Amino acid sequence: MARTSAQPSTGAGTFEAEAVDAIAAVRDAFARIIELKCPGPKAVTGLCDAFGIHRKLAWQVSKVAYTEDPFAAARHMPSDKSLSAWLEAARAVGVPASLIDAARLAGERFEQIALAHASSRVELDMLLESCGASRDVDADAKWRQQSFVGNSYTWGAHCRVLLAMSVLTPSEDRERFFSIVQVRGLIGYRQTRPGVRWLVNQSVVLDDEARQTTGLVRTALDPRAAVGRDGVPVMPAFCSDPVPELTRRVGADGMVNDEFVSGPVGQTGERTLITGEMVHNIGAVHATEHDKVAHFGTAVRIPAEMLHYDMFVRAGMFGDVERELRVFSDIASPVAFDEADALPVPEGIARLGRGVSLAQTPDVPGYADLAASVFGAIGRDPADYELYRIRMAYPPMPTTVMVRHDLLEPEPGA
Repeated sequence: MARTSAQPSTGAGTFEAEAVDAIAAVRDAFARIIELKCPGPKAVTGLCDAFGIHRKLAWQVSKVAYTEDPFAAARHMPSDKSLSAWLEAARAVGVPASLIDAARLAGERFEQIALAHASSRVELDMLLESCGASRDVDADAKWRQQSFVGNSYTWGAHCRVLLAMSVLTPSEDRERFFSIVQVRGLIGYRQTRPGVRWLVNQSVVLDDEARQTTGLVRTALDPRAAVGRDGVPVMPAFCSDPVPELTRRVGADGMVNDEFVSGPVGQTGERTLITGEMVHNIGAVHATEHDKVAHFGTAVRIPAEMLHYDMFVRAGMFGDVERELRVFSDIASPVAFDEADALPVPEGIARLGRGVSLAQTPDVPGYADLAASVFGAIGRDPADYELYRIRMAYPPMPTTVMVRHDLLEPEPGA
């Protein structure tokens, strides 16, 4: 499922309740007028012909009348000027004055509610798009793009693609445990301000109670390349040349931070960095006393045009589980699992099948080669692994984008 959220309050006096009542009256009035003059199919062309109005207005009127979600319908409400134009056209083709007056009064009531609850049309659009039963991917991307532009200026950096790939694979030396390969990348990274030191990776392993798992062993996919770069597990074959200067810092909370230092601003300083490492034996493949739910995620800490997150899972390793996408705000905590911190998003998880043959993507040139290289480095056959994908335009920040599923109870005797 794409998201889980509480239903909006519809108590008397709330925006939700008043908007639903008002738009219901608008829809009823619009539909009665349309159906009087268009007894057949309600296509835009039919409305244009019946009322002598332009296509955009006909499309808006039709959307208001017949879109099932009232908040989605309200987003297409014509302006006062356009509504008056349609009602005058309806009067001219013989629609009774009682229907026209009902539509005008319903429109005025909706406008009054909008003025009472929103200081501008922009705020009204936010309210309507946030309260709807379903979210529109393009609409969400529109709002998040505005954040991307502002954050790029504020933070002094941005990237074209924020890349994350995880490979969940059985442990080589511990029964019923698994390890994870983490590939992270900033593709088309640019600075918009000089003197910026940028965090390129963050990684930590926690249980359900947010307790750190200590003593984990990390192995770079290209150990020779990591030497001399402070242990940062770079994959030079997929980075820009020269590879940026890097450093690794481990915080008191166990968070591993990889950083690179400031470089030239603008296009001439554009860089691409890909890192990859295996974290061994991070947990059991089944439920334990302190771990009942699995969360696999990637942090969003940079303004990005696109987040591309792939998760390869050894088929059957966790049993028959249902995976869902959760996006958690990291405002209250750097690693959040609380539903109070969940952000609603319209995107979901795509299941693409096994192997790397379907791993191509418009976001990352040569991505299938990168995926094949990762499997080659760990000596695994990609045909044994299911691929799950999340693509999110202008991902919100700071957040953690997670794939979540229940951990099944171990089989008796396991």
